[in-house]
Amino acid sequence: MNDVRTWVEKKLREKGYSSSRLDNFQLKIARSAYPDAKVLCVGLEDGDTFKAEDVDAAVSTVPGTGFILVVPTRIAHHAYERAEELGVCIAGFGELSSALAEDAVIARHVDSQEQYERRRLTSHRAVESIKRKGRHAYEIRRKQLRPLVIATTDNYELTADGLYHIVESYQGVDPELVVVTNPNCRGFSMESMQAATQVGMPVVLLSEFLRDLGTKWT
Repeated sequence: MNDVRTWVEKKLREKGYSSSRLDNFQLKIARSAYPDAKVLCVGLEDGDTFKAEDVDAAVSTVPGTGFILVVPTRIAHHAYERAEELGVCIAGFGELSSALAEDAVIARHVDSQEQYERRRLTSHRAVESIKRKGRHAYEIRRKQLRPLVIATTDNYELTADGLYHIVESYQGVDPELVVVTNPNCRGFSMESMQAATQVGMPVVLLSEFLRDLGTKWT
């Protein structure tokens, strides 16, 4: 683990925050509207990715950790899943900045895309619960139907290359389909649909997904 606090402190000052150093790579950040926030700052070596076991190690090393800042933001999907299980938020600096401005308890921070997706999904009558499986991937547990794993994207236009990237990124999570949650997206290009057929990954709009969630994919 690299000590990236000098870089983080500089970025915080640019945002108008003051901070002080604590043990174990932590910063305590002063806020005017909310209580001070403690953040564990993790600097990755070149080529490293922050994994699920790193979440466990961080929480074990620094009990009470609520927010883990990872620099650069190379976070494995299973790390997001483990963090949710432990009640910890892991993110890059952009989401830390949002959490400091928006959340009294930064451990509970959820990015805007996930907030929207969870709100839409949990309001469906067929949904019992949602478990995070990746940065924007979820296992949807449904009433009287089997669980369903999806990956989401808020891209306005999902290109064939974009779909290939999603499929590659979520290897190990193995979503059954990709759901485009951008409300301004009205459909997909012929190239995107051909790519979906080629990789065996259905792609649907959120409105279509919600319409069929209680009856399809049984």
